[in-house]
Amino acid sequence: MNDSEPRTEIENIIKKLNIDRNSFFEISKNNYKKIENKIISKFIYKKDGFDFNLNRGYLRYNPKLRCIGINYLITNVWWEWFKLLPNMIERTEAFYIVFTGESYTWIYSGFLDELMLILYHGSPIGGGDCYIVSKKFDWLIGYSDDGDFVTCVDDSSYFSIDKIAILDKNIKVVIL
Repeated sequence: MNDSEPRTEIENIIKKLNIDRNSFFEISKNNYKKIENKIISKFIYKKDGFDFNLNRGYLRYNPKLRCIGINYLITNVWWEWFKLLPNMIERTEAFYIVFTGESYTWIYSGFLDELMLILYHGSPIGGGDCYIVSKKFDWLIGYSDDGDFVTCVDDSSYFSIDKIAILDKNIKVVIL
């Protein structure tokens, strides 16, 4: 996959749907590494001497944080989990969205309504992972294309397992 392919897809969707650039925009190249490093330092367990990026970060979540797994039981449609987002995060809260793969990381800032438009109008994730992270870095939602698996990571104060479990009868919610 081309390093810029997910970015090109996202930018094409933004233009096609005339999404307001104040509501959804790419983080500048000068700032994205700082944000990526903060996400890694909060949510990812780093072994000494191991250079780590966010691709496949779900394999190394910080064990000091709670990790909730969501798995769809009867569907293989990769985007199905996105429909849970409006019941999991605030519509009025801006957050970071990270699209990352083997050789790319693109970080955006945006709101839920715009993110939902982008996620349902193409394949912005490409062949990688997607992370939605609060700007306070107190919670993260991750999607892995490897297994169509969703993870919610927090310090046990943001996500409600009981509320997530009743969002869809076709999901299984577990503490990882």
